Amino acid sequence: MTLLKIAKSAIGICIALIFLTGCLKEEYPSTELFTWKAKVDVTAKAAISTNIESSGGATGAEGSSKVVDNDFINSKFLINPYQTNFYMQLSFPAPQQVASYTLTSGNDAPDRDPKDWKFAGSVDGATWIDLDTRTGETFSGRNLTKTYSFKNKVLYRFYRISISAIGKGSLFQLSEWRVIEVPEEQQ
Repeated sequence: MTLLKIAKSAIGICIALIFLTGCLKEEYPSTELFTWKAKVDVTAKAAISTNIESSGGATGAEGSSKVVDNDFINSKFLINPYQTNFYMQLSFPAPQQVASYTLTSGNDAPDRDPKDWKFAGSVDGATWIDLDTRTGETFSGRNLTKTYSFKNKVLYRFYRISISAIGKGSLFQLSEWRVIEVPEEQQ
């Protein structure tokens, strides 16, 4: 009787070893199982240009380079006089899938804040597709960052914000403009 129990146990152990050995030999593909995409601020990859510049020039104390310098508190872009055909444009060396942007109000005078605008993309810098339109926007505080999101499945090399109205007066100011690349599945 004990011999029979020993034989059954031995057979059970052999079967278990065969299964375990087979599992150990299985090879898995070498792809990453946990790949994911995140929202990324791509502003620094681009070159800024405007159709109206600060009196001190692009690199001046309140020039257009200040609106993309990643300093939300200590710098701003200011133009005088503001004109309703004003735009700021980012040119990228390679296309980006931007589906969000932020605007940060200036440090003083809410009348200088952007109120109405269109955000557009272009593959060639000549033909523009409107991606987001805002009217009647206000900023409830100084150096306040607001985020605007929209759906965009196209990668563009150029992005432009055309500001057609400000609070009031002849001065425009903005502390920061950032553009965010957003993977399609997160839009």
